[in-house]
Amino acid sequence: MGAYYDDGRGRYGTGESYDYFWQYAEDETVRIATSEDGLWTYAMKTDDEAEDGIELVRYNGDQTEIAVPGRVDGRTVTALRCTFDGFYELKRVSVPEGITLIEGAFYGCEGLESITLPDSLEEMSYGLNCCYSLKEVKIPPHVRDFSWAFEGTELKTIVFPLGTEDISHAFMGSPVLRSAVVPGSVTDMEEAFADCEALTDVVLEDGLREIGDYAFYHCTALRELTIPESVTVFGTLAVGFMELREYTDSRKMAYRIRGNAVIPGFRIRGRAGSQAERYAQENGISFTPIRE
Repeated sequence: MGAYYDDGRGRYGTGESYDYFWQYAEDETVRIATSEDGLWTYAMKTDDEAEDGIELVRYNGDQTEIAVPGRVDGRTVTALRCTFDGFYELKRVSVPEGITLIEGAFYGCEGLESITLPDSLEEMSYGLNCCYSLKEVKIPPHVRDFSWAFEGTELKTIVFPLGTEDISHAFMGSPVLRSAVVPGSVTDMEEAFADCEALTDVVLEDGLREIGDYAFYHCTALRELTIPESVTVFGTLAVGFMELREYTDSRKMAYRIRGNAVIPGFRIRGRAGSQAERYAQENGISFTPIRE
C-alpha cells in the first residue's frame, strides 16, 4: 500500500487526501482530527465536550487484519464512514459493539474475505459495496437500512432481519445470489434484486405492502414468486419481466437493449382476488391461486 499523492497524502486508489473530507466540507459543527497514534482520522463535534461520539473517517495504517477500536483518544466510536474506502488489500476486520452506522465504510475493499459486525449496528448503506471477495457475513439483528449494502459481494443467500426497512439496490447485479428472505417490515426495495440472474428462491413475508420499481427485474432464473395478500402496490416492471438483450460480443459483456418481455415460464402465486392476481392479469403473467 502506498500514497496516492506525491507528498504522501492519501491511500492509493481513493483519489482523496487525508485533509479533505467531502462529507463534512460545509458542516461548520464538525472538526476533523487525527488520533494520537496517527492510525485514525475522525470527525467530531466542534464542542470537545460533546458526548455524541466520533466517526472514524479514514484508516491511516497498512495492516490488512484489523480490530476497529471502540474508543479513540478517549472518545467513543459510534460510526464508520468511508473509513476503509479503496483499501484493496484489507483481508479481515472486526467492528466492535457500540457502532451503529457503517456508511460506505468498506466500499471497494476488493480483498476483504471476513468481517464481524456488531449487534448494535442499525444502518449500513453502501457498507460492503464492491467487496468482491466476501462470500459470507453474519447479519446483525437490528439493521434497518441495507441500501446498496451488498452490491458486488459473493454472498449466495440473504435473510434480512425483521425490522429491515430499506433494501433498495442491495444486491443489484449480483451474479451469484441464489436465495433471499424479505420481511414484511421492508418499505423500500427499488431495484433490490434487479439483474440477479442466479436468484431462484425468494420468500416475501406477510406484511410487505409494496414491491418497488424493478425489484426483481431481469431475474431470469426466478420462475415462481409467492406474493402475500398484504402487497397492494407494484412498481414499474417490479416482478416477472426481463430485458431483451442482443449481445454484441462472445463474452456477453456488451449488448443492445431490444425491449422488455415476461420471463418465459414465470408465474405468480397468491390469493384469488388479490392485487397480485390483478397485476398478473394486467401483464400477461401466469397466476396460480393459493388455496386454503
